[in-house]
Amino acid sequence: MAIKGLSIPVFGKYNCTEGAVTYTDGVINPSAVSYTVSVESTDNNPLYANNRIKENDIGKFSTGTYTLETDDLDHEISKFLLGLKEITREYGEGKSVTSLVYDDDQKAPALGVGIIEEHQNDDVDKYKAVILKRVIFNIPEDAANTRAESIEWQTKSIEGTIARSEENGENGKYPWKEEAWFESESEALGFLKDILGVVKKEGQ
Repeated sequence: MAIKGLSIPVFGKYNCTEGAVTYTDGVINPSAVSYTVSVESTDNNPLYANNRIKENDIGKFSTGTYTLETDDLDHEISKFLLGLKEITREYGEGKSVTSLVYDDDQKAPALGVGIIEEHQNDDVDKYKAVILKRVIFNIPEDAANTRAESIEWQTKSIEGTIARSEENGENGKYPWKEEAWFESESEALGFLKDILGVVKKEGQ
């Protein structure tokens, strides 16, 4: 089986009550270019006896970095991921515009983050829905190039810190990632939307 595609980042606000984690106010960023998850784990702690390892305390997940490259981060997604302030500015002759403000009040929320990997095995497509349970995003870098004779497509990347969730029950002991396989992309997306609290809007 090999990965051949990637699609549809989904985000939901992380909530924890007495060890039960839920996600609300979920949003979808329609496009994904690439993503990476880099994980740091604690060291193994072996006990040596009779010149060999007799017992071993296996290393566990400690933290990680999630990097998402997408075609763009629009106004609403940026506001949601980074906890930005939204204001209305008056300008010109009776004109107004809504702006996002980066200031000392800005505080990125903890989010659940989902994405869909497309795999192929023996000419059959499968779709893996991946959920990172608790991610806090950093302010992304700004960069752009002027347009030349041929278009150089410029994408946007954002990075976040992965942490274990506070969930502690039948669905896991402080889990940090969950995966599920589906026959279609729409099924995988439905799963992500349900878990991450994306509410179906009227007319959809």
